[in-house]
Amino acid sequence: MLELDEILNKISAMLPTIAEVLQNEQQLLINHSLTNQLNDIINNKNQLLIQLKLLDDQRVAISKQYNLKSPYSDNPKLASQWQSITATTKLLAKINRDNGLLIQQRIDKTQQAINYLRNINNPVTYTNNGYQQTEIVAANRVKV
Repeated sequence: MLELDEILNKISAMLPTIAEVLQNEQQLLINHSLTNQLNDIINNKNQLLIQLKLLDDQRVAISKQYNLKSPYSDNPKLASQWQSITATTKLLAKINRDNGLLIQQRIDKTQQAINYLRNINNPVTYTNNGYQQTEIVAANRVKV
């Protein structure tokens, strides 16, 4: 059981770091500043999430070994740790969802700008029978 306690302690210690990374990501997305740092933050977040997943896999394996199940109601200390972890991860999931929405908004605005620029560079032309021409064809005058 000491192993499970240690793993829960490691998870608890890791969550504030993940929270800080998510908050930094959110600030960059909101302020539109230093977007070149966004890639580094996302990579850092992914590494932390991989480490968290590995710790959780260990937690699950040890829980099975000792025939324990979350929320660890039989052990008050483990139950308290688990409750704190789940409450924090719910908050972090909300922040991550919000960041995802901010990213989607930026993607949508970028796509709108691309579409606008495409329309400027490819004006709509019509054929002599009133249909929209899909390709721009250069017309040359010919002397007869």
